[in-house]
Amino acid sequence: MTLAGAPDHACVDYGVRLRPAQGGAQTGGPETRRIGSDLLTAIGDWLWRPQTVVPGEDIELRFVLPPATAVSAPWRPAGEGGTTFRVGNTPYEWPGVVAFGSFRPQALEVPGAVLEVALIDGPSQAQRAQALAWIERAARGVAFGYGRFPVERLQVIVAVTPRGRGPVPWAYVARGGGPGVHFFVNPERSAREFELDWTATHEMSHLFLPYLATRDLWLFEGLPTYLQNVLMSRAGTISQDEAWQRLYLGFRRASQTAPGMTISQAIGQISRPGTYLRPYWGGAALMLEADLRLRAQGSSLDAALQALSRCDACTQRKLDAAEVLARLDAATGTTVFADVYRELFDRPDFPDFDGMFARLGVDVFGGEVSYSNDVQARRLREAIMAPR
Repeated sequence: MTLAGAPDHACVDYGVRLRPAQGGAQTGGPETRRIGSDLLTAIGDWLWRPQTVVPGEDIELRFVLPPATAVSAPWRPAGEGGTTFRVGNTPYEWPGVVAFGSFRPQALEVPGAVLEVALIDGPSQAQRAQALAWIERAARGVAFGYGRFPVERLQVIVAVTPRGRGPVPWAYVARGGGPGVHFFVNPERSAREFELDWTATHEMSHLFLPYLATRDLWLFEGLPTYLQNVLMSRAGTISQDEAWQRLYLGFRRASQTAPGMTISQAIGQISRPGTYLRPYWGGAALMLEADLRLRAQGSSLDAALQALSRCDACTQRKLDAAEVLARLDAATGTTVFADVYRELFDRPDFPDFDGMFARLGVDVFGGEVSYSNDVQARRLREAIMAPR
């Protein structure tokens, strides 16, 4: 829009005719879409705002809504009523979601954070209670990463989808305006199925990292793939046996996919069926190797991520993997992350997960998990997986 001749402090009234994506379930990131009688909107489809804000200033957004209509937004609330927000300093082009509808926003408090939850498209009272319990349990489990949830405030949107397998067929993380996690669920699935599903823990574990460039898929998907098993074990949601088995089977399956292909090459061919396993689980293997080396030096991946959470620049621009690894090394006073990346990232063979499991004294065979009697190995695996 060009406002030639508009005086200073002028008011601008503009209209946007939203054209929601039609038909089917959500299959991508933020996009404008009707979910039953509610509306999920991509912020960029309607919000016109300056690309930059003067340091020390902020933008206030106030929604004037029809009766019985609520709003779920990623921005920080300003005042009572839930209709006024402060935009903050995340870059204007970062995608995010704002939902409008007849839902009733719910605040969940977990260690170090408040989750603002919107259950859209009118689930039943029993389904609401089940979804809230599932989200809270997952968030509390993620807080076992280093004692608190990785962000202070999180927008959570849960929408019903008619398609897909499992209790959570689709989910994604958004960063525009602030962190948000959006789940598309089958509410007919049982509470136990939701509890054992790894999706919520995986998506929330993305928040331990800053917003990363697409080429660094191996890190921003590899870390959550590793942590989804570790944190569910620490929370007592799954047993330690189950966690080690999930890790091992994931590594083995990925090692048999796209043989001879480096992680970098797999990212370049991610659209090929099954190829995604290489960067997801290859990245997870790099994180396990880094965790083992750090613990041998008196530190841990937990301590590195805790230090990274105090990175102010991480909320103001995208970072690349090299900068994140350098920050993690600086936080631990080591070169572990740089070393692991240099040694394993561009190898055509999959990282030696059998060797990692041997150092842990863990053996997975025929669907059974067994452990060595070595005291050091026991301490190491319990430091990683034991319930907190």
